[in-house]
Amino acid sequence: MTMKKFIIEQSNEELTPVTGLALVGALLRKTSLKLRLDKFTVPTCLTPDISHGTVALSYLGLLCQGKNDFDAIELARGDDFFRYAMGVDIVPSSPTLRQRFEKVVETDLKWNDIIMEESARLIKKAKAPLTPVRVGATDYLTVDVDVTPLDNSGSKKEGVTRTYKGHDGFAPILAYLGQEGYCINVELRPGKDHSQKGTPQFLTKSINYARQCGAEKLLVRMDSGFDSVDNIRVLRAENVDYIEAV
Repeated sequence: MTMKKFIIEQSNEELTPVTGLALVGALLRKTSLKLRLDKFTVPTCLTPDISHGTVALSYLGLLCQGKNDFDAIELARGDDFFRYAMGVDIVPSSPTLRQRFEKVVETDLKWNDIIMEESARLIKKAKAPLTPVRVGATDYLTVDVDVTPLDNSGSKKEGVTRTYKGHDGFAPILAYLGQEGYCINVELRPGKDHSQKGTPQFLTKSINYARQCGAEKLLVRMDSGFDSVDNIRVLRAENVDYIEAV
């Protein structure tokens, strides 16, 4: 086998290792996420130089690269492709990201509902596949709900406490839709919280998000940790079928 020669040429072209962000930005432009966050009022930041939507979309660009550290945004500030792809006029600094999110949390104003609503609407608008399961003669779109303890041992983050898995961490609750497993709802919880804490409200929101995705006949699946009459009341009130694994 003859080894091919590599041809190395000097170029003035700007190269980027994150071309996939173009697809992320294209999907985000199908949503009203930036518009809704720009209109969001934070009492301690009434006239920001960089809009809330710009801050959120810039951070989403980091998350889509598997980065969650605010300092990682500094590498993107001089990257024109990042700015164009994410649809922002300016990329905020690391301190701006950190301070803005802190202000949102401190005032007890959360963007989570807006993000989840826009995510659900995007699934429907993009006509993403939603594959049901057949139970008897009925096709159901499943909504799987469970708590997933995270191992954050050695971390000093607020909310890191002992989980039922025997390690320190968070214990978020998540809801997934269909066989594709679209995450339609998530709530971060301290590790020590019981699975049932706040679950009735979480179920109500999850079912609502599933319907915003275009789902109709729903089957909610949970394990025995959610065996509570309060959950059953919610499921019956929302007129959905359900299964609890023992």
